Amino acid sequence: MSTPQNGPGQGQGQQPSDPWGDMVVEVVKAAAILALAVVALPLVVPALALQVAHWYGPTKARYWIVPRGWVPLATAGVVAVVAVLTWEVVQLVAWGTSPAGAEHFTGGIGAWWPTTWRAALPWLVLNLALGVLLIPAAWSWSRRRLAHKVYMRQIDDVVRQEQIERARITAEDWTAAKRAGVRMDPRTGTFARRRRRPHLTGPRKLRRGAWALGLVTRPTVRTWRERTSDRRTAPDWTDAAGRWLIMPAVASAVRALLIAESGTGKTVLLTLMIRAAAAMGWPAVMIDAKGNPRDADELAAVLRAHGLTVAVGPKWNLFSGSAEQITEKLMRLLPPGEGAARHYSDEARGILGMIQERTPLRSIEDLADRLRNPAPHVRDKADLAHVNAIVDSRTKETAAGRVAKSLAVALRPLAPYLAADGWTYENPGAHVVVVPLTPVDTAQARLGDLMLMGLRQFMADRLRRGDQRPVLLIVDEFPQLVTADTDPGDVAAALFETARSAGLGLILAGQSVAGLSGDEAMRQRALSSGAGLIIGRSKDPEAVVQLAGTVMRMEASGEAHSGELRSGRAQHTYVIPPQVVREAWDGRFWLIHRGAIAPFRVLPPAPADAQERPSPTDAPAPAGTVDEPARVVELHDEADETAAVEVLAEAGETPAVDEPADPYAGLVYVPDDEDAPPVDEAAPHDVDEAPAVVERRPATAAASPRPAPRGFSATRRTTTKQGD
Repeated sequence: MSTPQNGPGQGQGQQPSDPWGDMVVEVVKAAAILALAVVALPLVVPALALQVAHWYGPTKARYWIVPRGWVPLATAGVVAVVAVLTWEVVQLVAWGTSPAGAEHFTGGIGAWWPTTWRAALPWLVLNLALGVLLIPAAWSWSRRRLAHKVYMRQIDDVVRQEQIERARITAEDWTAAKRAGVRMDPRTGTFARRRRRPHLTGPRKLRRGAWALGLVTRPTVRTWRERTSDRRTAPDWTDAAGRWLIMPAVASAVRALLIAESGTGKTVLLTLMIRAAAAMGWPAVMIDAKGNPRDADELAAVLRAHGLTVAVGPKWNLFSGSAEQITEKLMRLLPPGEGAARHYSDEARGILGMIQERTPLRSIEDLADRLRNPAPHVRDKADLAHVNAIVDSRTKETAAGRVAKSLAVALRPLAPYLAADGWTYENPGAHVVVVPLTPVDTAQARLGDLMLMGLRQFMADRLRRGDQRPVLLIVDEFPQLVTADTDPGDVAAALFETARSAGLGLILAGQSVAGLSGDEAMRQRALSSGAGLIIGRSKDPEAVVQLAGTVMRMEASGEAHSGELRSGRAQHTYVIPPQVVREAWDGRFWLIHRGAIAPFRVLPPAPADAQERPSPTDAPAPAGTVDEPARVVELHDEADETAAVEVLAEAGETPAVDEPADPYAGLVYVPDDEDAPPVDEAAPHDVDEAPAVVERRPATAAASPRPAPRGFSATRRTTTKQGD
């Protein structure tokens, strides 16, 4: 049995130790640990922050708001961290290749690790703190990545997907409100008190002369696909960059149907449109069926401060237009001729046409005079015999007397709101006319219906003459002014279809789609008439948002318990989610026009001392026809005057000095005194001959009145309210 022998070959399987090689290995290990610490530690803080925010943030609107200066802040943070890390790596490499570094790593790891740890601990803490600077950049990256998943509808939880989408839309509007300097309450979606004046107010004059009414909202966080895809803008209503909602430069392009419930900022938007039109030199007429005089007074105060004439609650001239048009308006007051009543309706229409054979009627007094004495106004003896025919042998009542009796009953409640020298669409008598009406009052509701008929006749006259002078007409709560025998949807469609050819700007406002018409076909006709559609908060928005169109989106199915996505299919969904419209904040609207959608926030109205004053070059005065002074037609009592004509004359009598029975006290006839305008001494100025109608003037005028539009008689046609 042999035993191992010691000799030169003993231990040949073992490698001799290499002190320098071991030192290099230890240096590489230390460098790797330090490099990992240098690079990884700054990422710890943003990783933790994003993990917490990912579960609680995306469904909140605040998560998607990008503060001003966020991109420069994120960029500066990344640059600072990279600069510090680069400096640390350079210092580490320089120290490791120096003799001091080589000497530091001599010996085992137990010899150099404690000293290395104590020396590197302050730098590790610094790198950990540097992660705070990376939070803005990491937040931006995470939001953009999440926005892409939402855009592709790849969120596992369907409810969470919808909540994130609504939060993003709310963030759009909130950002626009903050930009304008408006403070909103996110819990209620209403305006909150703010001490400072808003930064942006409307109407705001832009560089190219357009007047901005609102801020177009955009997604605060957009993916690259959203940024690079084509974006269609609404023509006429938005600027070239698609940032502002503007007043169209051409009056015929201002055609819109505004649907929003009460309290959404609808009146503010209409007010901005009127102020923009006045700044552009367009005469404007607003029929406000809410009947709130405070809104009219506030608008009048702002416009008067800029030298514009304003008539608030003036009387209207029913007897304007041709004989056929006046007959149609008077027949509107009589019961519809159906069945046996058709004979009386035809009789009244025929008599009204006969007494206007030579000249149209011009006042209630003129109507009473012609029905009492038709001979000078009819064409021949045959017409005279027809007008004076006895229709009741017992009372000796004539056909004219029967018509007079019917019209007296219909005109008596309207008499306080009518005047022979009142305003008309052709001659508003001021730069802006505001007519507040209360539809719950039957007389005022009927007056509004007559004004809508007069509007259609005004459009027909402009088409016949080829008149394209700009005029803005606004009817707020117009469905309440349409009588039961007509359909609001039919009226709206007819007005919109004619307004463009007539060169008129027309805005009709209502609170709901259902209020447009009780007939589905009529509602669709009004909504599809070619006018722009502006929608705000509504409880039943499906009928409106479907006009904005649909988009193909992927709808995925998933496991009920694990949440894992399975198969998917593309289907049509609304471009504007109905629930978003139901929850819209005050001042938030969507414009749908020619296939484009422009979500916008209305600018807060500028106070009277902040709006830019329109110059004569920017606001050319509109033209009109010369108005004659107001005259009072007195009727003389005669023995053979019938009772019906006396009632009609009394209902239409126009006092020269006494205050009329006006529920708003909107008109006052004032005799010559210190408040009346100066009268030319060479001209006759007897009160009974030509009483003046004086415009209401504010106690403190901020500027001298601007000249009235060419051909207007502002001092005699504009009106006043009591108490000023």
